[in-house]
Amino acid sequence: MTHSGDERILKRLSPGDTDPILVADFQAMSMSPRLSEMLSERIRGRAVFQIDPIGVLSEDRRYLPLPELAAACVAELLDAGADHGQVQVIGHCSASPLALRVAGLLSATRPVTAVLVNPTWPDDDHVMGKFSEFLGKFGPTTRTPPDLTADPELVVSTMERTLLDEVNALAASRGLSGSAGAFSDLVVWYRAWLAFVLAGRNDTQAGPAVGRAAVTVLSDSPSTLTVPGRNEDSYLVRELPAQPVGTVTPELAEIVATTIVPSLRTA
Repeated sequence: MTHSGDERILKRLSPGDTDPILVADFQAMSMSPRLSEMLSERIRGRAVFQIDPIGVLSEDRRYLPLPELAAACVAELLDAGADHGQVQVIGHCSASPLALRVAGLLSATRPVTAVLVNPTWPDDDHVMGKFSEFLGKFGPTTRTPPDLTADPELVVSTMERTLLDEVNALAASRGLSGSAGAFSDLVVWYRAWLAFVLAGRNDTQAGPAVGRAAVTVLSDSPSTLTVPGRNEDSYLVRELPAQPVGTVTPELAEIVATTIVPSLRTA
């Protein structure tokens, strides 16, 4: 493995050892079902795996580049013995860059299709927007944003330190200085998300490797049609009905399911 600790990137959601479906669906803290979970309930007889790097990025190493995360994901799939046949890799929103990396690695030795659902490609504005959003959870602030071109581990550490400072300031302002530690898990989770979108930003600038994987884009907006590193005529596009921001609906899960398993349309 390429990361420390026992945390895994790949989580099996359903049984099966051929034609696996890998779903990268990094999402906000919510009890709502994830796309991967919905697909595991709809698609029977094929192993569905959830790709989630948050646990790994919550460990001692604060930053991992996308190629390293993808390599760890592929290694775990091979260890599971479920890599036979056609592989489908699904990427949802800002998890799409990681899905493309995984698909690119797997496509060197087997047929692979990547399905990108409203893909977004993190840039400076995306990373700083998330950072500002998380800071805003603890009150208004005028903190100076970090230099995203610096060493990524330093960038993530700086953002984490800033978040902790805001937590401590908020607790002190309310006479709860001894309770600031209660927010430590939340800050680590924010840090992991920021590390992930920063890795996506860095990977997008470098140009993601999609290899020989076939690519289909499911999109409800012109802003989510582009696939870096691919000409527009080299991937398929399927229009989606308008989707609520930050929410995976059963209707969306059904569209994704029938895209990757067309026989479900008549089942």
